[in-house]
Amino acid sequence: MDRFCFHFLYYFHSILGLIPFEVDARNVPQVRRSKRKRRWTIAIACGTSVLVFYSFYTVVTTISLPTSAFPDAILIRFLVLVECSIRYCTAIICFYQIIHNEPKLYAGVLRFGAIAQSQWCRGSCHRTLRAVQLLTAKVLFADFGLCTLFAINDGINHPESSIQEYRFNVFVVMITAQIGNIILLVLLFGSGAYSQINKHLKRTICQLLSFDTHCSYWVRRNAIRQQICCDASDTIDRLYALHEELTEIVRTVFTILQLPILLINLNQFIVILSRIYFLYITITQKGVKYISYHRFTNTVLCLCYEVIQCFLLTLGSAIITRTARKPGIILNAFIDAPLDTRTERSIELFGLALLSNDARIKVAGLYALDLMFMFTLATTINMYVIVLVQFQLNMR
Repeated sequence: MDRFCFHFLYYFHSILGLIPFEVDARNVPQVRRSKRKRRWTIAIACGTSVLVFYSFYTVVTTISLPTSAFPDAILIRFLVLVECSIRYCTAIICFYQIIHNEPKLYAGVLRFGAIAQSQWCRGSCHRTLRAVQLLTAKVLFADFGLCTLFAINDGINHPESSIQEYRFNVFVVMITAQIGNIILLVLLFGSGAYSQINKHLKRTICQLLSFDTHCSYWVRRNAIRQQICCDASDTIDRLYALHEELTEIVRTVFTILQLPILLINLNQFIVILSRIYFLYITITQKGVKYISYHRFTNTVLCLCYEVIQCFLLTLGSAIITRTARKPGIILNAFIDAPLDTRTERSIELFGLALLSNDARIKVAGLYALDLMFMFTLATTINMYVIVLVQFQLNMR
């Protein structure tokens, strides 16, 4: 089951051109650069940029809402145009960043693979594998289901010539959703690697804590005690190096993808705001006469999907930030027993490094992607909905 989930996610994202590497998983998984996969990514990027731009232009010029009977259609249309433009820019910029920074991404994947092989063992990553299974289910049911529903039930009467162009825009929705899933995978595996580091660090600190809880036992065992301190110091130094390297990998990946993440968050804000306002005026002004049942249902589903997608991104960022900071809590365990100088120095260096490094996921230096961002987004959307409702009431 786990192998099927990994294979499905790898091949599906490779078909979409979002993974320009080859993975050989016969014995030990190995990642290799591939000119064929790179050319495929470039081809998908060029085809997407041309076809979606043409389809977007066609849909904009051919589809219209009855503005005379539905006065707020102009504002809704403008918000939808902004949403489609942001989705288009997100896909194009993400493809550009992947192609342009392929050597950095490849080096980061190799380094992360080395960290994973050194820390993970059989039976120690059940939570990560379970999360991968849930993410696969999300792709199969939520992403595929909603995009298929949007392609079949568009809900607005428009010329038959623009049906295919409309479905090309649904393809962009699928690509942007998978960009978010790749970010979720990075957060998922990053938090899993941090958890393994924390697990080994906690086990090491517990060995040192036994000097304090069993003082009488260690009084006459100085040689064994010294050996345990030396081993603990080596382990703490090694875990400190792995923690720093993993932090650098995560920071590099999010530096490369920071502009797509910024556009994804902006698009989520626009989508949630426009859909809530659309539902409000549709119900209050009896706009169901001019909007089909399928369009109304698609609006509700799209709103729920974007809320869940935004929540998953912020929750994943909050989890990886918490697991990256957890070594500070473990190292601050009170050790009243005397330790050797080297062990104390290792603990001190690790603790100072955690204090000096900000483990939060920052997007373009503008904001941190955490649960506080979710609260801020909700309050901002609430404020803008109130402003739009007041504006709409004054227009009436």
